[in-house]
Amino acid sequence: MAVSIPEELRAFGITSKEFVEKKRGLAKSAETEVNDNDVIWELFQDLTKKALSYEMLQMLFWNMAIFKDKLGQNSFEYQQKSHKSRLLDLEQKGKTKVKINATGCSASCRKMHNLVLPLEKALQNLPVPNPKCEATLYSANTWCTSIYLVAKESEKESPKLPLAVENVPELPPLVKSIKNNESDSADETAERDSEQTEDNTMGWAIATLTLCLGLGLLFFSPWAGGLLVAWSIPFFPPLMQRLRRSLPFLKHRWERWGLLGIGFLLALLLLLLTQLADREKNTSSTKSAIPPYEVLLIEDQSSSTRSRLRVSIVAPEALTARDRARVAMNAAKQIQASQVSDDPDNPQYEYVSVVLEASTKSAGQGYALAEAEYAPDGRGQQGIMSEDPDNQWKWNVSSSKARVNPDDTNSLQNVKGTLETFLKQ
Repeated sequence: MAVSIPEELRAFGITSKEFVEKKRGLAKSAETEVNDNDVIWELFQDLTKKALSYEMLQMLFWNMAIFKDKLGQNSFEYQQKSHKSRLLDLEQKGKTKVKINATGCSASCRKMHNLVLPLEKALQNLPVPNPKCEATLYSANTWCTSIYLVAKESEKESPKLPLAVENVPELPPLVKSIKNNESDSADETAERDSEQTEDNTMGWAIATLTLCLGLGLLFFSPWAGGLLVAWSIPFFPPLMQRLRRSLPFLKHRWERWGLLGIGFLLALLLLLLTQLADREKNTSSTKSAIPPYEVLLIEDQSSSTRSRLRVSIVAPEALTARDRARVAMNAAKQIQASQVSDDPDNPQYEYVSVVLEASTKSAGQGYALAEAEYAPDGRGQQGIMSEDPDNQWKWNVSSSKARVNPDDTNSLQNVKGTLETFLKQ
C-alpha cells in the first residue's frame, strides 16, 4: 500500500518505498513500534549525509526546522544550520559581504536591519537567526524570519556589528561528486541528449501555444486571458530550468504539464464567471434602473445641534411604491454627497429629508408620494439629543401605492394619508 509522503520529503525525491524500507529497518533495532515522525526525521538525516552542495543543505535544514516546529520542538539549531549553509554557499560563489534583512521580523531583529558585515564575520558570529527573536511560526518556540542578502561591493561595512552567538553548530561534510566516465557510455549520453532536446522542443511549443491562446482570450475576458499569458511564461524552457533547481518536484514532465493544465482550467473558470457576471449585470441594470428626478426646492433647516436639509423633488416616471421609495433614497444620497464641507470627516449636512411630490404645481401642499429621511451617521433626525433607540436610524423611508394624475385635483386628494413604511434601519 502506498504511503503518503510529506511534501518536505517528496520535494527531495523520497518515495513511499524508501519510507517503508526505512521504517522496517528502524523497527528491527527498536523494542517499541516506530513512529512515522521518527522515520521522517531519519530520512532527513540521511539526506543531509548525501548532500552535494551547501545550497541543498540550506533547503534540507530549513525543512527540518519547519518539521520540528510543527511538532512543537525547538528548531533553532536547524535554523542556524540552514543560514550557515547559505553563507557557505555564498562564500563558494565568491561573495564577500552580506546584509541582514529583518523586514517583518520581531523588534529585537529589526535593530539589525540593513547591517552590512563581512561574510567571514557573519560565519563566525552567525547573528541570524537571532536567539532573542520573539517571532513564532507553528509553535511557541523561536522562529526568526531574518535573512542574509548579498551586499553590494560599494556598500560600507557597518561600524557596530552584532555580537556573536554562544553556539555556532557544525555542518556535515559535503559528499564529493565522483564522475565515472567509463560507466557513462556514449550511447547513454546520446540518448539523454536526445530526450532533453525533445523535452525542450515540446516545452517551447506548448508554452508558445498557451501564450497565443491567452492573447486571443484577452478579447473575450481580460482576466482569463491575462491569467493564461502570465501562467505560460514560467513554462518556457529557460525559465523552467531555473525553477526546477529550486522546485525539485517539477523535474517530472507529467507534473509540469499537469500544473500547466491547472492554468487552463483556472482561465476557463474565469472566462465562464466573467460571462456570467456580465449577463447578470446587464439583466440587473435593466431591472433596477432608478427613475430620474427633478429638484424643486432645497431648504436648509439646520439647528444648533443638527445640520438638516429638506428637499422637494418630482419623478413622473416613478409609478410604484418601490420605485418612489428608491428614487427618494437615491436623491437623498446624491444631494447629501453634493453638499461639500471643508472637513471631509464631518459632512455639511448630517440629516437630509427628501419629499417626492405628486406634481410640480401641488408641491408643499401635502401630496407626497414618498419621503426618505437619510442620516449617514445612524443617529436619525435628532442626532445625539435623542436617547430613544427608535429614533436612532440611518434610513426612514415611506412611500405610497396610490395612482395619481398630476392634473386631476380629485386624484391628488386620494394621495393624502397613503404613505406606508417602506424601510427603517
